[in-house]
Amino acid sequence: MLSRRWCVALLAFIGFASGMASGAEATRLRVLTSIPPLYCWTANVAGSLATVENLLPADVSPHDYQFRPRDLKRIGAADVIVLNGLGLEDWFARAIRANSKDAKKKVVHVADGLPEAVLVRHLPTIDVGAGKGAAHDHDHDHDHDDAGKHANPHLWLDPQIARHGVSNILHALQAADPANASGYATNATGYLAKLDALDAEIRTATATIRGRPVVTFHDAFPYFCRRYGLDLVGVIEEVPGTDPSPRYLAALLKVVRAKGVKVLFTEPSSNPRLAKRLADDLGIAVAELDVLETGALTPTSYEDGMRRNLAVLRQSLK
Repeated sequence: MLSRRWCVALLAFIGFASGMASGAEATRLRVLTSIPPLYCWTANVAGSLATVENLLPADVSPHDYQFRPRDLKRIGAADVIVLNGLGLEDWFARAIRANSKDAKKKVVHVADGLPEAVLVRHLPTIDVGAGKGAAHDHDHDHDHDDAGKHANPHLWLDPQIARHGVSNILHALQAADPANASGYATNATGYLAKLDALDAEIRTATATIRGRPVVTFHDAFPYFCRRYGLDLVGVIEEVPGTDPSPRYLAALLKVVRAKGVKVLFTEPSSNPRLAKRLADDLGIAVAELDVLETGALTPTSYEDGMRRNLAVLRQSLK
């Protein structure tokens, strides 16, 4: 049995160690992200060296989010804020500018530095008569800022573009916390290897379905389809959140029949009613692809979500 003196000494040591841990937590870099893929990328680069949080709850889309007072405090307390860019979170950017000192210094956009040729700026064109097509102002739909005017923001669905985003995150964390720069670099190197493995896995698994025509719910998958050789021939919703016109739907059905589309893809946050009605009319199937704008906030959530989508595609397009 421990003597009273030893008990006192042990309690004192525990209190000292606890104080050290609390102090380390207080001085650790604080990073705030916007959507689950960016949380995942950042958490992998940060490892145990920084505290990473996502502003949005796991089940809330950036299109549906409403600010709470405590969120403004989190913005002010963050040392680094990771955004997609291309206007996806323009509402977030405005709140940062209004509630954070040195906003420009602490914000990193994962899309910054991408060559113009990489960006997708238009939907697949569907002829609805009078020279009009399906292309629309995605900048307006997603409240894009001028820097990302007309560019599709769903970059994260291409693992090779994800590498670019991870590199931007790495440089931002190193600049904000130079004492741990080498640790961040080691973490990033390990995660980039995982992204390469994910890309290779998807490339191999989609080899037998390359060239297959695809119709998605809205224009979320052009980067994925381009990377892996799928033929994105149309989308159900021209403008996200807005029912398509009968004229547009008639043109879409014509394209689906002409291209031999086998399945219409919905999204977890979308109402599948319209897609199911169209599929019934066409005698084809309906399946679900996840845009990954919502989901679990874990270090593996991005890879897990991409692999779930891969499984759905292989099953649906075989």
